[in-house]
Amino acid sequence: MVGVPRSTGCQLCRTRKVKCDEAKPACGNCIKYGAQCPGYDRSRKFVVGKHQIRQRGKRADNVVKPASCAADSNTTLSCRPGPPVRAPLTLARSLQLPRAQVLYNMIESSYMISAATDIYSILSWVAVDRLGKRALLDGAVCAFALHLAGKQTSDSELIAQSRSIYVLALNELQAALRHPSEWCAPETLCSAILLCFFELFAGTTAPDTWLQHAKGIGILMEQRGPTAHAEGWDAAMLLSFRGILIMSDMFYPGKDQLFLSRPAWHQVMLDRGRHLIHPAEIPDETIRVADAFFINLVQVSPVLKWGYLVREANKAGISVEPSQLSSLAHLAAANHASFTQWYDEFAALPIPQPIEAAPIDPASSLYETILVYEHPSAGAMHMGYWASMLILQETLAQCGVPVPNSEASQRDFVEKILRSVESVGQGTMGPYRIGFSIRIAYELASAEEQRWIGTMLDQFSGSYAAVDRKSYPAPKADTDGYSMRGTIESASSGVSDY
Repeated sequence: MVGVPRSTGCQLCRTRKVKCDEAKPACGNCIKYGAQCPGYDRSRKFVVGKHQIRQRGKRADNVVKPASCAADSNTTLSCRPGPPVRAPLTLARSLQLPRAQVLYNMIESSYMISAATDIYSILSWVAVDRLGKRALLDGAVCAFALHLAGKQTSDSELIAQSRSIYVLALNELQAALRHPSEWCAPETLCSAILLCFFELFAGTTAPDTWLQHAKGIGILMEQRGPTAHAEGWDAAMLLSFRGILIMSDMFYPGKDQLFLSRPAWHQVMLDRGRHLIHPAEIPDETIRVADAFFINLVQVSPVLKWGYLVREANKAGISVEPSQLSSLAHLAAANHASFTQWYDEFAALPIPQPIEAAPIDPASSLYETILVYEHPSAGAMHMGYWASMLILQETLAQCGVPVPNSEASQRDFVEKILRSVESVGQGTMGPYRIGFSIRIAYELASAEEQRWIGTMLDQFSGSYAAVDRKSYPAPKADTDGYSMRGTIESASSGVSDY
């Protein structure tokens, strides 16, 4: 729908939902943060709502059918600079100027939707003052915002439009990555991240497209270097994407360790109380503990990689060098101790602990009581910790040095994760929060639990394509825990934002 906004503040203050002093020619907030004030033009705005479509004449030269997505859905990010390649101008033509005003209002509409959901956590770091200047960034924002709006309002027309613009933006991204200077521009990085988020939520013809793009974004960040991500918008983008980078390394490991584990990136991957992606009211101590979670999580990835190889060797009856087993066991034990200490610090924060409650639908639940969290993001951290401990303890068991009461604690971790799914999995971001932990729990779950997880995946995949049930191994027929084989081989698992 199209209407006239009632607020008299500047567009940027309205989007950020802060009070505007309405000074001219630029408001005080924009001057304070060094942003270009977009002004006070009360022009038309995009509002998600009921609408009627007027029939118009066909304009075949400007229409891109959503079906064309299939031809480009396997495109991976190639971020090595090369000869300039000019992309077709169809994206720029499809986003008619003045684009900034339209995109400001689209993001604001997404914030309005987020009042009833939790999608704000993804869009909060997008630098809206950069919109309207590059067709690539505008297209990426438009594709993702239209998809979210279409899903929230069950509008198939918006969803189809989002896919058309996604294809155009993907082509524009490939051109930017081959440009001698545009490849390292922050707008290019932001666009790549938003298109990856689009793939996580909307899906493409290939279930692992998001994973390949996440790996490519990691390469792009690595080539830009740690200094490029030290402050400001660039730092916020890295922080917003660090969880997905770690998950992609876990499920699609490379020859080398993830670049975030290197000393040069250690401080760069932390917020350190700067509130780059956290609301201002979040205490610094809470941010420090959240940062420490990712420090621990990035160390779990090599344990999973080598633990899988040891488990496969054990299953095949192949002996492993004692020195290699000793090294892996030492690494897993050190991570286990570090994560245990972290959890004590996390539990000491002034954040309400989960409480037991009856499930909404007892007939469809595995448990008489579930775990309910006041803050879903805190619930995701609980679940992420339990999933990480499953990996570490399973690895120690495969190395022949299980922790005391290993089997009982493994069963407890699996049940806690599954009892948390109903509460933490609510909302638009719910499947995004639980994807990693539920994928790990599936490997050690009973046959009944695996079948129940499958029914939950069917519900979640409608709004979050990365948890598609087809990417999981088939449920086993017996009652023993599943092996960790599928964790590595099924690269299209879900992720969590923690």
